[in-house]
Amino acid sequence: MTPDKKNRWQKIALLASIVLAGIAIIGVRAAFTSAPAPEQWLAVNSEPLVHSIALAGKIEPQKTIFLSAPFEGNIQSLLVEHGQRVEQGQRLLTLDSVLIETQLRDALAAQLKTRRVAQELKDWENSAQVVRARRTVRTAEVSLSTVQRRLRDARQLLARGIIPRNELDDLDQQLQMQQLELTAAQNELQQTLDQGTGEHRRIAEMELKNATVKYEGLQALLDGQNIVAPFTGVIVPVTTNAVPGAGAAGPLQVGARLSQGQVVFGLADIERLKIVAMVSELDINQLHPGQDVEIEGDGFEGERLAGTVQIVSSLAEPNDEVGGSAKFSVTLSVPPLTPEQLQRVRLGMSARLSITTYRNEQAIIVPPHAIRKEGPDRVVDYREAMDQPARPMTVTTGRPTLNGVEVFGLAPGFVRAGDRDDRL
Repeated sequence: MTPDKKNRWQKIALLASIVLAGIAIIGVRAAFTSAPAPEQWLAVNSEPLVHSIALAGKIEPQKTIFLSAPFEGNIQSLLVEHGQRVEQGQRLLTLDSVLIETQLRDALAAQLKTRRVAQELKDWENSAQVVRARRTVRTAEVSLSTVQRRLRDARQLLARGIIPRNELDDLDQQLQMQQLELTAAQNELQQTLDQGTGEHRRIAEMELKNATVKYEGLQALLDGQNIVAPFTGVIVPVTTNAVPGAGAAGPLQVGARLSQGQVVFGLADIERLKIVAMVSELDINQLHPGQDVEIEGDGFEGERLAGTVQIVSSLAEPNDEVGGSAKFSVTLSVPPLTPEQLQRVRLGMSARLSITTYRNEQAIIVPPHAIRKEGPDRVVDYREAMDQPARPMTVTTGRPTLNGVEVFGLAPGFVRAGDRDDRL
């Protein structure tokens, strides 16, 4: 055999081997392809499912009150400054009380006078005015009786011709005058008695009550000479936004004149705090009062506070940006802090918030491709254990997660992983 023929037959043999190998591979692949794939069952267990919204807010006092001067006077001593922490009952400012003490003495004198008048009216029938009026009536009665007796004697003497007629006429005139004086005295006595009853007495009682109220009010103002902190807090400045017209007064200093009711400074409660945050209109409907909040901050790093949603505003905040998303304010309440926490958490600090919008401690999560549609229902193939028979279970889908979909109506066990084409 020539070398050329030998090479030709070798090439033909090699080509035939390649063809036969390809046919064998195709046959094996076809065999594997035609074999049904084994079912895949996935274990599902209950696990906590928590959804939350992350926000940024600012720590503010739960309440702020504004302390004012109880009466007009000069500042005698100023013991605090803005930003200073004060304890409940601590003295903050003292006012000079010279002017209010003068008014208090005048009020006391008026009260004593009206009290004396009211006391006299209570025992009015034995008062000096009534006794004097009764004495006048009694004198007029005695005088009238004397004239009447003299007139009777004069008539007898006239009948005997002892006295002239004109003497009898004079006695008649005296009798008439005495009768008029007695009537006037009786009227004056009645008027005097009336002064102790009815409107006169009520007026005296009201004047006494007014004088007493005025005195007690001034006494209460004087008791407020020392302005003290009603609760533990921080002294904050008074702004025109909080108290209109507050900026018109000069700076506080010893000797400065304060008018009655003038706001001196504010006191922010630090024992009860709140956090105000802004929420987009896309998330606002997920929030409602009572939701739990986790609070962290750079200023108190390592300290995690708990809170709750207190107020969800129904009115968007003003926004001058054209076409901008609406923002709503949300107020979160913080429980009373421990003394150690109060040393770290301060007013005005920024805070990172995580508001829990949904929580299910026993959630069942299944892969989306394990759920198939059967008409309006959602169905999964379920078995309690691998040695138990499988059965279809109708479920209700809940919230989506990274690992699958939350379902209701299913207990821990195993679900069949369906085809990818059957996924929801």
